[in-house]
Amino acid sequence: MRTALLSLAVLTMSLVAAPANAQQTGLDDKDKSVVQFEINIDKIVNSELGKLLDFEGKIQSAPGLGEDDMDPSTISRVYGSLSLPDNIAAFQGMGPGSPLPMEVFSRVVFKSSEEAASAIGKMTEKSEEVSIGGKTFIKPTGEDAPEGMLAQKIDDKTIEMGTEKYLTRADREVTTDALKSAWGKTPKDAVRIVVDVDGMEALKAEIIDVVDQTQPQIIAYVELLNNITDLRITFDLEGDNLMTLSATGKDEELAEEFADGLNSLLVIGQMTVKGQAANAPSDAAGDVMNTIADALEAKYEGKEVMIKIPRPEGFNDVVQEMLPPGF
Repeated sequence: MRTALLSLAVLTMSLVAAPANAQQTGLDDKDKSVVQFEINIDKIVNSELGKLLDFEGKIQSAPGLGEDDMDPSTISRVYGSLSLPDNIAAFQGMGPGSPLPMEVFSRVVFKSSEEAASAIGKMTEKSEEVSIGGKTFIKPTGEDAPEGMLAQKIDDKTIEMGTEKYLTRADREVTTDALKSAWGKTPKDAVRIVVDVDGMEALKAEIIDVVDQTQPQIIAYVELLNNITDLRITFDLEGDNLMTLSATGKDEELAEEFADGLNSLLVIGQMTVKGQAANAPSDAAGDVMNTIADALEAKYEGKEVMIKIPRPEGFNDVVQEMLPPGF
């Protein structure tokens, strides 16, 4: 009797655990995220320059928002990741009501629970409830909604959106290991975009092939993508650097070659900015532009390549000075 009861208990536990284990089966490599991003709107709006130029007010009054659209002025932060298809043709089929050619995961964090509730309320009006794996999601039904997208409210201020393959995973482990590692190298700036270049091998090869056929004069620069494993771009209005562009070479020699290739391009940028600095409206503006121009240089150490554009002293005042009246 004891043996029978024990066997029954084991069988019951196995049946209960089976769906959960099945749900967490590892994603195929083609479905894993190779791009990760974060936009910290609060950090941009509340920066010194953001306040001086009233970014929040300009977002609130931005034209083109429909009554059903999310109000960007109510959003604090957006972050997520996505996979990429193997070919360019997959993007050509994108459009209102069409299935996405990639897997997507994103979270939108609102400034208040009331604003989050309002946003999810608008979404629900043009959605239907669906049950997947014992959880309830809302599925947009509007004509313009991408096919296969789901959404749910995570907490009082957060709405999660994405494709079923990502949102039904309890662990949210959807990125490649390389992307996760590259993300860990990025500074926590207001805007962060990281690409696992090795993880998009087929798409990268097709892009290079198309450029070779249509714009052979720049193919040498595009082929530099073969030198690196990841690409990391960040932007900030408050830190020491306005922008950083970083990459990891496949080895030290290829990292050096990548930096040299970038620098041959950046020379054009330096000349352009310095030419504009010579005709700047003030000495302060010229100094800021020259500081930025001088920083347009890719440096490397080991396998790491980096370009850092500093935030020059007086940058905020110069931006205000150079903007058109009424901006």
